[in-house]
Amino acid sequence: VTYDFFMSSEFWLKLSSLGASAALYAAAFPPLEWFWLMPVALILLFRALQNLTPAQAFMAGFVHGVTCYSISASWLWNLFGPMSLALFGTLAAFHAFYGLGAAVIGQRQSPTWMLLVASACLWTILEFIRGELFWLKFPWFTAGLSRGPHWLLPWIGVYGVSFLTVAASLCLQRKSTVRAGLLLLAAWAAPNFDFPTPSKDSSPIHVAAIQAEFAPLKTYIELSAQAPPETNLWIWPEYSYASDLTKNQRDFETVLGFLKTRAGAIMTLGTQSWFGDEGWHNTALTLDASGVLGSHFKIHTVHLFDDGTPGTVAKPVKSPHGTFGTPVCFDCDFQDVCRRMAASGATFFVAPTMDAMSWSLRQHEQHARLFQIRAAENQRWIAVAASSGVTQIVDDLGAVKARLPAGAEGLLAGRLHARSELSFFTRWGYRFPWLLFVILPCSLLRRKGSPAAS
Repeated sequence: VTYDFFMSSEFWLKLSSLGASAALYAAAFPPLEWFWLMPVALILLFRALQNLTPAQAFMAGFVHGVTCYSISASWLWNLFGPMSLALFGTLAAFHAFYGLGAAVIGQRQSPTWMLLVASACLWTILEFIRGELFWLKFPWFTAGLSRGPHWLLPWIGVYGVSFLTVAASLCLQRKSTVRAGLLLLAAWAAPNFDFPTPSKDSSPIHVAAIQAEFAPLKTYIELSAQAPPETNLWIWPEYSYASDLTKNQRDFETVLGFLKTRAGAIMTLGTQSWFGDEGWHNTALTLDASGVLGSHFKIHTVHLFDDGTPGTVAKPVKSPHGTFGTPVCFDCDFQDVCRRMAASGATFFVAPTMDAMSWSLRQHEQHARLFQIRAAENQRWIAVAASSGVTQIVDDLGAVKARLPAGAEGLLAGRLHARSELSFFTRWGYRFPWLLFVILPCSLLRRKGSPAAS
């Protein structure tokens, strides 16, 4: 990188494009949710990376990533202070490696369509590594997530939608692939298709989700008592009982006593499970009037916080009102827990969640989106009881049917429907990102007589 390059108009044009791309990328996510800006943001980024050397593209990608996450994930500063600068840099490194890889791919003498496929694979693989495989897992702000609930989610999941978004944006930059880009963009822009689901239970599960943060047990009981008479299932937030409920006989009997006042009542609440020297698990505990029906130990504990020992088993709970999954908060940020529960027989989900009152509205709304994605991927209704919001009831297409806004204390009553069929994603589609690890090197194989990319 020479001094002349930094002083050129090309440099300042590319820098402006990177800044605009990062701002539009951030605006595509909640709370603005201008998802239609995502292809525009990606096109600006890809144009800025054109004709750069690998070193220049690496730096350009890093600048884009730092700017993007400084805007969209500004709430990290509220959580970690100056340490968030290191987190912004770590996240930006994935954009930097995309820039480097895209520059290397662009130098190959291969058909245009192969290079476009390779670039889309590279972007999606890096998102998948960042979100699901990297030690500091961070699945927020993927390109597919910006689209929200989408008709392709039950087929290829959120990373498949990312691949579609990136592929469309890449194709729209070249005259020879504009038509393909428009077709992909049309698939990306299409609304959800509300197909009938005849297996939905004709008798819905009536739920009541409590939204309160670190309230005394008495408050949770009083709020729960306000539920409609037909309520079958109560959900309390994560850490609603911030120690081991089963080891406090008086409080345990208090909760069971409430359940005995409602015929057939069951409850899932957030508590802890202590096991001596092993430490403790962040637990979703499910009860009926007779005692414990089942429990789930949170698998994806929150990084850099004391959130208990991670669990390893993702099994649903069997109850008189059906078999359902009880993922805890951060479990729903990732693909695996809800998918494994659905594959094991869960016909709907309830999720105790801890979204702190100190969070910004942006963080609350961005987190709420992830539950909608998991519902759509697995085609399962989900009820979320968040400590300070967003408490919500989401249908099997990912659409929000009812919600309590962030910051309000109260009760959200509604209905869930059980569904037994497994989506394509739950059975096989979750493997889509792994398939890209095969497609990427295959798309870079040089074929004899291949024309240069246009």
